Amino acid sequence: MFEERTTEIAEKRGKSPIFDGIVNEEAYKNAETKILWVLKEANSTGEDGEWDLRGAIDNLKTDKGIKNGWEKTFRKIIYVTNGIINGTEWDDIPYTNEDPSIIDVLKKIAYINIKKVGGISKANDNELQEYYNESKDLLIDQINAYSPDVIIFGNTYRFFQNDLGLPDFKVFGTCHAVKKSNVIYIDAYHPGSRISEEDYFKDIIEAYNSFRNRE
Repeated sequence: MFEERTTEIAEKRGKSPIFDGIVNEEAYKNAETKILWVLKEANSTGEDGEWDLRGAIDNLKTDKGIKNGWEKTFRKIIYVTNGIINGTEWDDIPYTNEDPSIIDVLKKIAYINIKKVGGISKANDNELQEYYNESKDLLIDQINAYSPDVIIFGNTYRFFQNDLGLPDFKVFGTCHAVKKSNVIYIDAYHPGSRISEEDYFKDIIEAYNSFRNRE
């Protein structure tokens, strides 16, 4: 269903679709904490035709760590996801190139982009707003269908804020968070931003821990 709607949105733009969603259905279903990451766009021109971001993320691990070109964004995602799902402390998380097995945690996440076609390394906010307006119903349907326990917006919450009806967020260092209907919403920097990996990790984990046992 989501694939068809993604294709329709892309075709209206005369471009090839990039599919996203739950990376590995079985692993996500069995995860103790279901995490959805919401980012902006794939760094791809889309000239290679349609492709599946879920499969790409599911196969990011190599013998030497993260597949070349994906480290800047996904290293922070891997660290934070390990911290939430496995309860791992910052000092206990190895570098991805020293212990590639920690990359396997990506199989347990869902991951969606606002823009359902290829983009560039630096997103254009006006263009993203246009794509959000076109894809809003699909994006919110994806969020509802995946039933995440935690949603982490990578500098994307501002596009959703008028549609989600959330109460005021609490500040946790570099991020903001709130809980509604047993879902923790975290408004964070994009994982590819210049903020240090340690600060990014610790602030999001503090936000998560602050809300996880609250109703």
